[in-house]
Amino acid sequence: MRNLRVYLLLATVMVTSLVIAGPACIKIRTGGQQPSTLVSDAILATGVDPESKPVNASNTFYVDTEVIYLSLKLNTAPANTQVMAKMTYLGGEASNLANTTMFNQSQSGQGTRYLSFAIKPPPGGFPQGDYQVAVSANGLEQVSIPFKVQNLQAQKGWPMITKFSATPDTVPAGQSVTLSWVVSDATRVTLQPAIGTIPNSGTRSVTPTMTTTYVITASNDAGASKRELTVTVGAPVAGAPDLIITDVWIEGLMIYYKVKNIGAVDSTPTTTNLLVDNLFPPLGGASFVDVLKPGQEKTLVFSSYQWPYGLGSPGAGGGVGGVPWAIFHSAGYIDPSLINHVVKVCADAKNEASEGLETNNCMIKLWGVLMDYDLLPLAHLAIWKNSSGNLPDFGAEGSSSGAYIKMSDGGLEMVPEQVPQGWTQGYWGFFYTDRETQRSMNAAIKIPAKTKFIARVGLAASAQGSDGVTFKLGLKDLSDTNNFLPGKTMTVPGQFEDWELDLSDYEGQKVWFILRVEAGNKPDKDFAVWQEARLKQVSD
Repeated sequence: MRNLRVYLLLATVMVTSLVIAGPACIKIRTGGQQPSTLVSDAILATGVDPESKPVNASNTFYVDTEVIYLSLKLNTAPANTQVMAKMTYLGGEASNLANTTMFNQSQSGQGTRYLSFAIKPPPGGFPQGDYQVAVSANGLEQVSIPFKVQNLQAQKGWPMITKFSATPDTVPAGQSVTLSWVVSDATRVTLQPAIGTIPNSGTRSVTPTMTTTYVITASNDAGASKRELTVTVGAPVAGAPDLIITDVWIEGLMIYYKVKNIGAVDSTPTTTNLLVDNLFPPLGGASFVDVLKPGQEKTLVFSSYQWPYGLGSPGAGGGVGGVPWAIFHSAGYIDPSLINHVVKVCADAKNEASEGLETNNCMIKLWGVLMDYDLLPLAHLAIWKNSSGNLPDFGAEGSSSGAYIKMSDGGLEMVPEQVPQGWTQGYWGFFYTDRETQRSMNAAIKIPAKTKFIARVGLAASAQGSDGVTFKLGLKDLSDTNNFLPGKTMTVPGQFEDWELDLSDYEGQKVWFILRVEAGNKPDKDFAVWQEARLKQVSD
């Protein structure tokens, strides 16, 4: 009897303990399954090492993060253990995607070792908001990891690109795609390639001829944000002609061109049109093209049109010193495009042939004296400023206020003001002397067609100890608004790299050009060198 009382007492204590402790410590499973310890050390990171161990672990990432890695450890796992990783977007800026599974992938493994999963963003980047990654092994839940995606650009005061997508993102050649975007806090938004300035939100139908990466750039006075997405283009529709222009040139005063059928069947008779400076000539702007067989190319001429501009050498280069730009000065700016001409020749201009691809018919060339503006020799005329205000003199390499130094080899050394994130910049335009007042003037330049910024930049060999310098090109418009394009950061003393920016999106804008260098957190020894910096029109 005594033993029975002891047993009853022990049973009561055990049941009471289970009631008190059970909800917090015990996970009940059906079918006899027991809690699993197959997986441990599940960590999110921006990279993994060769053994799949995490590098730069974090639970906070950014919308433009290229890959989020999940690293985990298997513990004495039996052969063919199936590990599943599932990422869910819980909610945030993209409310329509709340509770959507954005990644679901499995791997098999065994023994004691690390595994990793590479989680890539959807087209346009990870939506900002809250996420979780759930890990299971052989169907048993192991761990759930919450994390956040933030917009670093917004923290810096840069514009926010909250949406950038393509529908669909894979098409056959000749088919259209709808690009959609939403941007906030931007003074300027551009879409490349070939589209240019766009509103802060909207859609645009495009017909890419090949697999194309579209880049949206939003800028304000604080900086610029950028996102990319790629549209994959497959083979064009078979069984159709496809007319292209392969060359355009002048002989005497006559304009000749070559047209070719790169399609799979004969073309019908078509018309080729000529446009000069975006205008159709009143006489002779059309040329008849007879049937072209697949692969056939013909040389033809605009027989009733004569080039009226007395051009001696189409595509000749010219610089500030070699061209009397001042005679075009008007209302505070000069227009280099007045001394060259945009020539556009388009096959099948009237859409008389049912082509497999309708977007590759035209060729554009620039003829005349093209702008080739070397900024460096005119550095002594530029207007200089640093992050504290005006910089009234050249300074010296050791000057704490920042400096610029013209070097004997024609390069330009610039030193940002020696404070964390300090900067120094100069403004270039068309420099001339006013005839009436004899004052030195700096007029804005209207950016002509097909202009590129071509540079070569790096740190001087003496910049030992520098933590890097960022080089930037900026545009200052007539309203005194500065717009800085994405820059190039250099960190290794004595190393130089070529750098090129396409300014097609800014064609027609009247601006001064800014060369700027920015220090990092450590401003010592930031001897930034421009070996080349020029604005150049390209003829083709």
